[in-house]
Amino acid sequence: MSSGFGINGGRGRCFPFWQEFAKCYVQTDSPREVCKNQFEDYQECLYHRKELLRLSIVQEEYEKQKAHKEHEASQKKP
Repeated sequence: MSSGFGINGGRGRCFPFWQEFAKCYVQTDSPREVCKNQFEDYQECLYHRKELLRLSIVQEEYEKQKAHKEHEASQKKP
């Protein structure tokens, strides 16, 4: 993770985000306000929460549209 080492010994996928956050953190007196975006990017890289939320919303809408089309198709049949 923040150590910079990935699972296979190379550079970790989130290390660049950690570096940006750490750089911002040491350069400011109020890191909570100033470095919020860098911290969110790092957290998203680690946990993919926003990505998974978006995926579930898209999947839910897809299922809703699919059910609506099936319902319309069943009403058109004699």
